[in-house]
Amino acid sequence: MVVNSNANIVVVDDEKYICSIIVEALASDNYNINHFTDPIAAQEHIEKNSVDLVLTDLVMGDHSGVDVIERTMACHRDAVVILMTAHPTVQTAISVLKKGAYDFLVKPFKLDLLKATIRRGLEHQSVLRDNVHLKGQVEFLKVASASVAGVNIDKFLDLTVKSCKKEMAAQAVGVLEVDPRTRDVIRTAHEADADEYVEEVLDESTLLNFSYTRSNRPNIQRSQITDDGETVTRIFLSQPIFASRKLHGVFNILIISPFDEITSGQLNVLSILSNSAASAITNHRLYQDLELSYLQAIKGLANAIEARDPYTAGHTDRVSHLARKIAQALEWDDARVSDLMMGCTLHDIGKIGVPDRILNKAGTLTGDERRMMNSHPQVGLKIISGIDLFRPAVPYIIAHHEWFNGDGYPEGISGEGIPIEGRLLAVADTFDAILSDRPYRRGAGLGVAVSELIKYRGAQFDPLIVDTFIEILRQGKIDLEEMYGREEDLSVIDGLLNAKTVSA
Repeated sequence: MVVNSNANIVVVDDEKYICSIIVEALASDNYNINHFTDPIAAQEHIEKNSVDLVLTDLVMGDHSGVDVIERTMACHRDAVVILMTAHPTVQTAISVLKKGAYDFLVKPFKLDLLKATIRRGLEHQSVLRDNVHLKGQVEFLKVASASVAGVNIDKFLDLTVKSCKKEMAAQAVGVLEVDPRTRDVIRTAHEADADEYVEEVLDESTLLNFSYTRSNRPNIQRSQITDDGETVTRIFLSQPIFASRKLHGVFNILIISPFDEITSGQLNVLSILSNSAASAITNHRLYQDLELSYLQAIKGLANAIEARDPYTAGHTDRVSHLARKIAQALEWDDARVSDLMMGCTLHDIGKIGVPDRILNKAGTLTGDERRMMNSHPQVGLKIISGIDLFRPAVPYIIAHHEWFNGDGYPEGISGEGIPIEGRLLAVADTFDAILSDRPYRRGAGLGVAVSELIKYRGAQFDPLIVDTFIEILRQGKIDLEEMYGREEDLSVIDGLLNAKTVSA
């Protein structure tokens, strides 16, 4: 067992000669020893300095060694306290151990026993500190493993800064991810005790510390400041994130402490942290590249379908735009909106299996033709089945022709049994179909489309989605002229709503 040979030891006893004997006995062990006959002065030293072990008498005039124990535990959670007493009792032993003392010595004691007890206490402390750092490292590795499993990169960075702040006992932690080619900041995350620290830990100039190096060693800056009348140490660490010898970001950590120390265990945690972040960021970008490649391929298929029918050109893009507006009004988060955009892009992919003669037919479809057309949700589902990346698109593909009252297809499910993704897309899809030109008719006006939504509210469409969408239209949040090439009078919406209220 490796013992800290430079341990900071405090000896407290109101008998000066006892302090002198202890200091002389420990002189050969290279410890950093401070001794006090005044318990109050000892506690002030403990509050302001790094302390590994305290050796204190129990009874010192009007003062008690219990006060020293409590002060030590409050300031140094992993410090070892050994009590000395000339009047041992079972009650005394139990009391001091409950207060956090590691052991106690009965006066008079042999100096060999004193040295052995101190060494054993420091060995115990070393084990505790290793366990604490190991736990911190395990937490970071758990976070890293989660990122590899596909956890959102923003969530990963949030988890990391929280874990780092706790492990480093920091006042603030910030992380900046950058594009390794341009050095532009892509995303940030932070955790801070006070708003005043946020700007500092997210300062982009800290990236300049690593402009001309590929070393993974942190940049550490120390300064002495006054806080509430006390002089404390301000430590600012910048830990670079390197992957493939390119800078991908930096962790900035602010620590304000009475003690000017960063342990080797903490530096090990920082190293693991940066390596884990590098892996997570690299994996995320590879995933994004793969996702983009898949989407480009599927977008090409969707465009190929639209190319077969010039009247539906742009349908996917328009529906995606309308659906995004509804989702944002419903306060969906970014990840869910991203899934929505994928689902909208793929929702009609199954039409690739519908023959041109049916897809472009101007007249009424026969029963067999209608069944073939209505099979496109299942065909679309087969096309993307087995591709995990496109799993979020499933409810959009399979449910956008279901009716709220159960009269839709392909499953005939109803109400909230229909995935909300399908219910949302049904409104956007129908609205665009009414306003768009078709082989057998010109696109209708806004009044017709809104009337249709109101008429089938609660039958074909989810009432909440209809109400949300109509409000978006009424407030002019969708540029219909840009989308459909013609101006629309938004006042017709209020007229239709008023007419509905009167009829009700």
